[in-house]
Amino acid sequence: MSADYSKIARHFASDFTEATMTVQREDGLFRHIEFSAPKSMNRLIVVTWPYNLLVAGSHGSYHFERYGNDTEDMFDWLRGIRVDPDRWASKLVNGRDSVSEYDRSQMVDEINGRVADAIENDWAPKGLEGAVREDILGSHLLETKDTAFQLVSEYEYGVKHRATCSCGENSGDVSHADAIMWDVRKHKADGNGHKISIRQTAGFDFDDFTEWDVDKLNYHFVYQCHAAVWAIGQYDAARKQVAA
Repeated sequence: MSADYSKIARHFASDFTEATMTVQREDGLFRHIEFSAPKSMNRLIVVTWPYNLLVAGSHGSYHFERYGNDTEDMFDWLRGIRVDPDRWASKLVNGRDSVSEYDRSQMVDEINGRVADAIENDWAPKGLEGAVREDILGSHLLETKDTAFQLVSEYEYGVKHRATCSCGENSGDVSHADAIMWDVRKHKADGNGHKISIRQTAGFDFDDFTEWDVDKLNYHFVYQCHAAVWAIGQYDAARKQVAA
């Protein structure tokens, strides 16, 4: 369990240290159970019907649906297992994206990791670390996902390109715009079928940013995952006590 998830687990445990359970309905797999924690002013509602589980209350409503041989009773799915929000998010009716949010700290980690890799492998232009710190890490554009990715996608430091022709001539190491213009100036009026290729020869950019995962599960969803497992445990304990 991550450090953040452990913190949320402790938060939930503190909120529901003293709570009362009320069974509003219990008809086979159709259940409606409520928990009240007056000291923390929190409520928790758990509703089940075949292959479905709704966890609601003070920290939001989340509807799980899972069809399988062992999930007609959704309490069986979560009974006595380790809380695993990352896996359970895919079982939400509204999908994982409905409980994901941008995490600036993960974006910063990805940026720093890419810079560190360039430095370690000796292909970073001189002054890269300071430039990234000033131009990107100090920018307010990192506060939202769209603007952060735009900033990263457009960033270049010390980048040079070379246009090379099949005839053997080349532009030398120049800017990308100059490499394109070299093609136009050198061969546009030439009908001899020269083939031009342009490649980056130096400098740094974030060419792998499309693979970055900079999202996290939101706090309330993780909280309610802990709540669901706890609620099932409380329900089972109460049923055993009645049977005894």
